[in-house]
Amino acid sequence: MPSPPRGYTTFPSDADLFYMCTSSTSAEDLGINYVHKSQSSLRVGVIILGRDQIQLTDLSAVDLLSTLCRSRIGRLNASASTLEEAVDEVDIRYVSVTGEGSFPVTSGARMPVTNSFANAPQFDVLIIPGSFTTKELPPAATTFLAAQCSSPGFRAIFSISSGILHLIQTGLLWRRRASAPRCLIPALQQRYPETLWQTKAWNRHEKIWTSSTAVSALDMIASWMREFFWDRHEAVECALAAAGIGSLDDFEY
Repeated sequence: MPSPPRGYTTFPSDADLFYMCTSSTSAEDLGINYVHKSQSSLRVGVIILGRDQIQLTDLSAVDLLSTLCRSRIGRLNASASTLEEAVDEVDIRYVSVTGEGSFPVTSGARMPVTNSFANAPQFDVLIIPGSFTTKELPPAATTFLAAQCSSPGFRAIFSISSGILHLIQTGLLWRRRASAPRCLIPALQQRYPETLWQTKAWNRHEKIWTSSTAVSALDMIASWMREFFWDRHEAVECALAAAGIGSLDDFEY
């Protein structure tokens, strides 16, 4: 089993450390806080804004998260230890302002909406797929996203490709790093100069993850899966391998 990810252990000041070391050397007294085990379920909210077509390829990121579920891994002839590490449930909801009907997807598909902003549960992660629309966000959407992201148990929000056009309007990217499709960056830099726009495949700034394309979003989601489910290494690598995303051992650094 791999070690907890770096950056999750905090240490006291030099003065406090000196005092505590002369009286007690327990982990609790030293103020060393280790990352907790990952949760056994995941609640995912896919945010649908407006009536424009959602990019079908953007929804691949949603499907990638669902591969962690025990019911999906169980179909892959996985080992008993891998199946034991699988996530019990990945609950995916499609959320819009009204919560009614369905939404159009490119390639002639449609997907049903499951919840409105009013009756949606608190999610662990949110995904904003792209539609290349520049329409202004309704106030209800901004309020909903702000409330979800401010919850103590919230884990991450992902912007997929042109979904950045929605996310940027929330104010969550104020003075934060972000990636976006290259064709949109000049206009975004001019309108939102306070955001630190970069041409990287994907970016992470605290709980906010942004990608430049639907393809790079898969690598972004995979990185989050490896980090958040650090104690489910076998299940994560099994799921990613099934999706055609290589192991960390396949890359040279």
